[in-house]
Amino acid sequence: MAEKKENEKEVIEVEPVAAPVDNAPVDINVASDTDRGIVQISNGVISAVVKKYTLEVPGVVRFQQQGMLDGLFDVLSKRPIDRSIELDLQESGAIITLTLILRFGVCIPEVCQNIQETIKEKVETLTGYPVAKVNVNVVDLDDWDEVKEKKAAKAKEQEPPKEEKAPEEPKPEGDDE
Repeated sequence: MAEKKENEKEVIEVEPVAAPVDNAPVDINVASDTDRGIVQISNGVISAVVKKYTLEVPGVVRFQQQGMLDGLFDVLSKRPIDRSIELDLQESGAIITLTLILRFGVCIPEVCQNIQETIKEKVETLTGYPVAKVNVNVVDLDDWDEVKEKKAAKAKEQEPPKEEKAPEEPKPEGDDE
């Protein structure tokens, strides 16, 4: 039997022990049991890590927007995970699937590879849970800079013209009324 190194991490599946807060669903799948106690990480936390670092990758505009009905259902059911981020936590590691809109004109395979590397590194570093795969679905391209420029130009056209005030003439000294 090989000796365990002191700094080596061991991840063991344990049953969630947290009670629901405000009747919100508890969805805790990543947990570790050490001699110091149990650490549990919810899917919502993993999803937040994925969302933050995905949006920081150059070329990513946003996650796919969900329909209004889906969004309303998620709010009412207090779903903690965005539908554009799917997590499948397995023994071999997490399989993370993202549905994204990228900036028009970027090299799509290069941006996707950057996303995969970034998400794998950040999720493993911040949660200690291995990532088996990061699947990226690109569903649209957006020329975000062009859209912002058009909106800014339209807003400028609709602004009322600024009235220029004539400079006030200085009052002659000693001319008190």
